[in-house]
Amino acid sequence: MEPYERIRQLRKKNLGLTLEEFSNQINISRSNLGNIETGRIGLTERVLTDICRTFQVRREWIEHGTEPIFECNSDPLDAEILKLYSLLTDDNKKYLYGYMQRLLEEQGEI
Repeated sequence: MEPYERIRQLRKKNLGLTLEEFSNQINISRSNLGNIETGRIGLTERVLTDICRTFQVRREWIEHGTEPIFECNSDPLDAEILKLYSLLTDDNKKYLYGYMQRLLEEQGEI
């Protein structure tokens, strides 16, 4: 399996995201991501880095298929939260952000 095929697998099977949702998370266009996933254009260093950072994916898995897919120290709940967050409207994202700020204040983190 090639890196572009693993990215498609990650998006569809592991994260359950649409092209639009995934591309928004890594700040590229939907068509650009589609071209990467079909191998029409190459994977840039920036896009690879953004995918790994955003979704806690191991670079070795994307490049070579070496398991595990996700960083060992990452919580699987983090990926699920990212997936759900990407489905929210912009207004609901702002609401959630405010709620999270209040929770952190209550914990004494802010």
